This record gives sequence, C-alpha cells and structure tokens, in this order.
Amino acid sequence: MRRPRGAVNLVNTTLFLAVAAVAYLAWLYIPLWLDDLDVREAVSIGFGQLSSGGPSLDTARVQRAVADQLSRVGKHWEEKDGAQVEAFGLGIAPEEVVVERGTDGRRGRVSVEYARTVRLKPLDQTWTVHFHTEQEGFLK
Repeated sequence: MRRPRGAVNLVNTTLFLAVAAVAYLAWLYIPLWLDDLDVREAVSIGFGQLSSGGPSLDTARVQRAVADQLSRVGKHWEEKDGAQVEAFGLGIAPEEVVVERGTDGRRGRVSVEYARTVRLKPLDQTWTVHFHTEQEGFLK
C-alpha cells in the first residue's frame, strides 16, 4: 500500500531536527573552542617564560604577560551603565592567572579558569560555559 502523497515521514523529520540541533550547537560551541585554543597557547607561553626565566623571575610578570595575551582573545559580556555590552578580550585580570612554583623550584604550573557567556540567538537567553586551562611540568 502506498503512502498518500505529501505525508510527513516521522523518521526523516526526527533526523532532520537532530542534525539541525547538532549544527546549532556546533555554531555556538566551535568559536568558544577556538578561543580556548588561543588561551592554551597563552598559558603555554607563560609557562615557557616561567621555565626560561629562572628562579629570579617575578611571577607577577608572567601573570601580566598571560593576561595581556588574553585581552586580545575572544569577547566577553560586561555591564556598563546598567546594560550588558559585549567587549573584546576575555576580561581576565592578571590576578586571575595562577602561577605556582614548587618548593624545590624545579616544578611549575600556570593555569587560568574562566567562563564564557553565549547569547542564544532566537531565544534571547544566555548560556555559560566554564573552561579550565593549565600547563604543569618541570622547569628548565
């Protein structure tokens, strides 16, 4: 028996909606993931400075260098005059970059913990994604 012409197939509709949902989530998440790759690079550069600077290197200098790199990555939301506006950079202060040296001076760690807020376009709602990036290892 043939199906009437113009009938909707439930399986095809379900598959189409699933593909559309995955594409929408990828459209939201991929820019965040690419920015996190830039954060990983900045943390790696900070760890390299910590490693090559020797024990006399001030950790505040590494914190400022990483925060400076992150001021040019992505966008974040901040409140100005009672309204939420989008600003460049991740909005990470140098104090939020954690730089630690081991007690023996041979190990080190640089880490950044931050959150990104995404505005869901048709719903006018927000979604917050938390990231944690760190590099740890032996210092030269």
